[in-house]
Amino acid sequence: MAEKLLIALDRSDGAWHAVEYMAKTFAQTPGLDITLLHILSGLPPAFWDDGHILDEAERESRQRLVASWQKDQEKQWQGLVTKAKDHLKAAGLTTVHSKFIPGHFDVAEDIVKETVALGAKTIVMGRRGLGAATSLLLGSVTNEVVQNSQGRAVIIVE
Repeated sequence: MAEKLLIALDRSDGAWHAVEYMAKTFAQTPGLDITLLHILSGLPPAFWDDGHILDEAERESRQRLVASWQKDQEKQWQGLVTKAKDHLKAAGLTTVHSKFIPGHFDVAEDIVKETVALGAKTIVMGRRGLGAATSLLLGSVTNEVVQNSQGRAVIIVE
């Protein structure tokens, strides 16, 4: 049975360091099943509810706009995923998947939930991501994942 690992991936240097760490540390390790996960955090303010009740036409228009924005975000993300997959596969890590999820709750909670759903035993992530809120030692998302990882190993890469 393959050992499942999840790499939390965003456009930060820390996330890329996590990919490099996996390629270097686990190169040629048989039986690893890696998932690159990106959680699309919150909608831009332009898509927020502006306080009035939307009629059906406005609601449909906003839903189309949001869906279009999410599709564009996923398309932009695919370049980074391709680069990460190529880097991992060049290191001999051949089973690499990717998953893009629009955020539902908060990024850290979504990472933990997806790790559980995938059956992954290890989460690999950079020390800091793109989040604006940071703490002294870890980014807020990283810290929350560590606190809520539910018995899974969390590898934090500098």
